[in-house]
Amino acid sequence: MNGAAVYHRATDSFCYAADGDTLHLRLRTAAGDVERVEVFAGDPHDWARAVVPAVAGTEAASWAWRNEALGARKVGTDGLSDFWQAEWRPPYRRARYFFRLHAVDGTVWDYGEKGLIPASSNPPPGQPSGDYWNAFVFPYINAVDVFRAPDWVAGTVWYQIFPERFANGDPSNDPAGAKPWSRGPVRNEERYGGDLRGVIRHLDRIAGLGFNGLYLTPIFAAPSAHKYDTTDYLRVDPAFGTEDELRELSDACRTRGIRLMLDAVFNHSGPEFGPWKDVLEKGEASRYRDWFHIKEFPLFPEGKDTGDSRRANFETFAFTTRMPKLNTANPGLKAYLLDAAERYVRDFGISGWRLDVANEIDHQFWREFRARVKAADPEAYIVGEIWHDAMPWLRGEQYDAVMNYPYGTAISDFLLGRPWARSGEQLGQRLAAIDFSYPEPVLRASFNPLDSHDTDRIVTRFGSPELARVALTLLFALPGAPCIYYGTEYALEGGQDPDNRRCLPVDPSADELGFQEFTRALVGLRREAWRLFAHGERKPASLATRPGFAGFRVEGEGRVMLALAQRDGEAVAAAEWRAAFGLEPSARVADPLGVLGADGGLPGRTAAILELLP
Repeated sequence: MNGAAVYHRATDSFCYAADGDTLHLRLRTAAGDVERVEVFAGDPHDWARAVVPAVAGTEAASWAWRNEALGARKVGTDGLSDFWQAEWRPPYRRARYFFRLHAVDGTVWDYGEKGLIPASSNPPPGQPSGDYWNAFVFPYINAVDVFRAPDWVAGTVWYQIFPERFANGDPSNDPAGAKPWSRGPVRNEERYGGDLRGVIRHLDRIAGLGFNGLYLTPIFAAPSAHKYDTTDYLRVDPAFGTEDELRELSDACRTRGIRLMLDAVFNHSGPEFGPWKDVLEKGEASRYRDWFHIKEFPLFPEGKDTGDSRRANFETFAFTTRMPKLNTANPGLKAYLLDAAERYVRDFGISGWRLDVANEIDHQFWREFRARVKAADPEAYIVGEIWHDAMPWLRGEQYDAVMNYPYGTAISDFLLGRPWARSGEQLGQRLAAIDFSYPEPVLRASFNPLDSHDTDRIVTRFGSPELARVALTLLFALPGAPCIYYGTEYALEGGQDPDNRRCLPVDPSADELGFQEFTRALVGLRREAWRLFAHGERKPASLATRPGFAGFRVEGEGRVMLALAQRDGEAVAAAEWRAAFGLEPSARVADPLGVLGADGGLPGRTAAILELLP
C-alpha cells in the first residue's frame, strides 16, 4: 500500500460538522489501493472497565476506551486518489477516532495522528487497536464555529448584470459622449448609458425567465464604465441613477421574489477617491496617508506618474497606479467601509455582497465585515471573488461562498477537449476532486458561474451555441447556485475584456429568442428540483468507447435524475447511455428539456437532464 498517499486532518473539508451535530469524517488514499475503510469513533473521555486475562489463569479488570465501528464508503476518485467518507453523530459533541484501512494487498493498517501503524491482530478486549493514542481528535462541536450559509441560496439561480451595457432606461442621465445602443464589439472607454432604470424595466422579463437572484457589478460613483475604480462608496453613480432608484429596484426585486446582490470593491479605490486625492495633494501631511499601502514619499520617485506601480512607492491592484490598494487594517478606513457595507443592507434592503479581489484583503477585516453585515441581516449572502482554493475563507467566520470558477473550468476543459480533460471519466474525476476540497454545506452555498465580466463569453469560448447549452446544462445539475451572465440567454458572443461587456440586444433574432426559451426551461427545471441537486449524492458515468460522453446520476429527496452530455457530433444510442448508468432497457425516464431523439438516443453536441420514473 502507498502510505504516502494516505491523508487526513481533523479540520476543514476532512472533518466538519455538516449540520451542527453530525461529523463528516473523510480520508484520502491512493486510487485503487484500499478495498475497505472502517472508522472507530468514540468520546475521548468515555472509558469502561473491561475484563482481561491475567497471570496463572486469573482475571483482572482494566480500563478500555468505548467506541463504535463505522463503515466508510468511497465517495469519489480523481484518478490519483480515492476519497472516503463516514458520518458519525458524537453523543457528547466530542470525538476521538481513527481509520482502519484494508489494503488490496491484504495488509491492514490503523491511521491516526501518529501515522500508519500495522493493525493489531490480537487487540485487548474492548479495544479495536493496540494504540489508543494513534487517533484524531475533534475537541468539541461549538455551534458558533459551524459553517452556516443562508438556506435560500441553494435554491437560487442568479442573473448577473453589467449595468452600463444592460439597458438604457433613462437617457436624461447619460454620461457625456454616450454612444447609441448597438450590437457588436465595444471598447472600455465607451459609454452607452445603461442604468438602474433599464434594469427595473427588465425585471419582469428576468423574473419570467425564472431567475430569483440578481447580481449587479459595481453601481457606485466611479469614472470608468466598469466602476471597479470607486470614487465614493456612499453614492450611486449619477450615470446609473439615484438612491431612490436603487430603493425602487430593491423593492421591485423583493416584490418579484428576487434577491438583489451588489458588488463591493474594498481592495482598492479609484484615482478620484477623496482620501487618495488628499494624499496626492498633501503627501506625508495627509491624514489619510495610512488608508493606503504607501512605502515612502514621494509617491512617484521619477517625478511623474508612469501608470506602472512597479515604478511608484505605493501598492495597487495589479500594477495600475489608478487603483491604489486600501489598507483595510486602518481603523478609520475600516469604519468607513464597514459603515458602507452595513448601510446598503440596512437602508436599501439588499440581500448580499459580492466582494471584489477578496483574497488580497486581510482575514480580520472580513471577520468584522461578516459580523456587521449579519447583524444588519442574518440572512444576507457574502460571496468572495476567489478563483483558487478558498478553504481559509470558508470556515464559517468570513464568507458564505466564493465564485466557484473551478466547476465551470472543469466543464469548459472537457468541452474543449483539453489534454487533461479529453474524456467523460476525466470530467467526473475533476468534479470529484473539487467536491472533496470543500465541506458539503460550502458547496451547496457556492456561487457557480461559467462566464462573467472577467472572462470570455461561453458562446465564443466554445465556438457554438450548441456547446454553450451543453455547458449550462451540466452546470445546472451541480450543487451550488448557478449564475448566467446577462446576454447569455440570447447566446451573446464576446471575447476577453472589454469584448465580454457588449450591449444587450434590444432586437433579439429568432435564434436568440430560441436560446432564451432553452434558458427559461433550464432555469425552471433547476428551480423545481433544486433540493435534489443541492442535497443529492452524485455518481459519475462515462463510456470508454465514447470519450466525449459524460454524465452523472444524482439521487436524493426520493428522486433520481441523470445529467448526460455528448461533446462530439455523433449521437449516443439509448442502449449506450443507459449502459453507462447501469439502467435496464425497461427503465422509464422523463425528458423535461425535450432533448432525446425519437429513438431515445442523445444527439451529438447536446445535453439532457432526465428523471428516472418509478
